[in-house]
Amino acid sequence: MEDYATTDAALASSWSSSVARPAAEARWSLAFAGLLFYVVVEYTRLPAMYPFLAVFRLGKIAIVLAALGYLVSPRLRASARPATRGFDLAILVFALGCFVSALLAPQQGQVWEGFLNVLGWGVIYFLITRILINPWRVRVFLFLVLLLNLKLAQHAIRQYITGRAMGLSDMRIITGGGLIGGSTGFFANAADLGLAMCVVWAIAWALLVGKTEKKKLPRVFLIICFALFLLVIVLCGSRGAVVGAGAIVLAALARTPRKIGAVALALLFLVCISLVLPDASKQRFRSAWDWENDANAASRVMFWKAGLRMFWDYPVFGVGPDNFPQVYRTQYLDSPNAVVFAAHSVYIQALAETGLVGTALLVALVVLFLRLNARTRKHALASSPAGRRSFEYCLALGLDLVLVGYLASGAFLSVLYYPHLWILLGLSVAANTASANKLPQEQAAEKQSQERDFALAAS
Repeated sequence: MEDYATTDAALASSWSSSVARPAAEARWSLAFAGLLFYVVVEYTRLPAMYPFLAVFRLGKIAIVLAALGYLVSPRLRASARPATRGFDLAILVFALGCFVSALLAPQQGQVWEGFLNVLGWGVIYFLITRILINPWRVRVFLFLVLLLNLKLAQHAIRQYITGRAMGLSDMRIITGGGLIGGSTGFFANAADLGLAMCVVWAIAWALLVGKTEKKKLPRVFLIICFALFLLVIVLCGSRGAVVGAGAIVLAALARTPRKIGAVALALLFLVCISLVLPDASKQRFRSAWDWENDANAASRVMFWKAGLRMFWDYPVFGVGPDNFPQVYRTQYLDSPNAVVFAAHSVYIQALAETGLVGTALLVALVVLFLRLNARTRKHALASSPAGRRSFEYCLALGLDLVLVGYLASGAFLSVLYYPHLWILLGLSVAANTASANKLPQEQAAEKQSQERDFALAAS
């Protein structure tokens, strides 16, 4: 079997000799600033909060700035590593498959908007993998994502506390959108909010238990993120979010080398489920077993069956990206005026909308994702003095846990065109690139930190 650690070390060596060191040292640039601006716009939903901003198309402006910055910087263009090639090819073929699917779609009304969404996420993935080329940029990007989710988490918790203070029941709060506070997009309901919290919760835990941050302030920040994200997962009323968090816990127990931290995570999660999870949520879990008498569960089963019929009728390319609601309403529903939202499962959504072609490519992306994260960890163990405590190692581990949570929650949510998957793919490549581009002074600092920790432990 190929020795991936040796292979990665060789790649890193050849990469370092072929790329100018300023590319690895680059910090601020127009491209990086544009990417951060995009994240702020995407996660704060600024046009939804302030409608007068909608006319400015801030998200598109941010993407254009990032792309322009990338194009005018030859050092950034040179930073694409061989690790991106499999991802690049799979995403390109997926986009081409979605284009053919849109051309052959039985209903043309909304399908091209869905195809443009696919192209948009492909562009975001491309920019992340070409701009986040060193550990400093990856850290800043990740800090901003955690900070923006923390802002949303504290708002959701305050909304829950306010609702209880007003005398509202838990059932009223969790089913009436009480924690959402008017958010839109991929925070539009409790299930979407819960999935977003699962994504950042796993990353915060991996960085925290790996002790990647030695300074007190960053560790306190990670602790606050971890605690508040878990609270929102438990309080938001999404059964899918709790299932996703449970899957993350099981994956941590199975995969992480730090068993004490994984056991502590499992115990804390069980305590929260027992003592903090609202009785209304526990009641909804119990009612799911009798799904025929649970209106929410019964409607999802109905959508799943319809999605499988779509796949049977259009098995190769599906009915078109983001076209499930339109096709369902016109071809699979007796009442054309009924309101249909989504397939309520990323698996049914992929099969129905992209067919075998798109689904096979998504499976390939998952395999590439896990394989690259494993290679990143092996490279970090071989080249970084910090080993399992290095930022890149812990981030790669956290990304694996996030994917498990995403796939578990995604069984109940239509999240194929939400940012989570595409940002995760980009971060996987960025972590690998950052590990290869780590500067000698950064490695020396890690070694000094390890020696200091060893001396403190010995004393």
